[in-house]
Amino acid sequence: MTNVEDLEEQVITLEGEDGHSYVCRILGLFEFEEKEYALLLNMGETGKEGESSEEPSTVVMQLITKDDQAVFRTIEDDEEFDRVISYVRELAEEMEGEEETAEA
Repeated sequence: MTNVEDLEEQVITLEGEDGHSYVCRILGLFEFEEKEYALLLNMGETGKEGESSEEPSTVVMQLITKDDQAVFRTIEDDEEFDRVISYVRELAEEMEGEEETAEA
């Protein structure tokens, strides 16, 4: 668990359902449909010798706060996951559009 106030841009270690630990960088936090979520960059499994053969991947998890501590939870419901991913894509497109406008 991590203190909620210190989350943005932090590197954390999460344990996957497979029992392995993964290093993730928190890219951002957002609220959607009255729940909090985190956009994470999975940088690979911890404890591996040498370079990781895994390419970094983006992960979205639900963020649950208990007693000022952050708990990351996999989004189990496929429909909820699809809605959250659509929302993240919309945010990315909006940010991309704002960058293009600023450059013009």
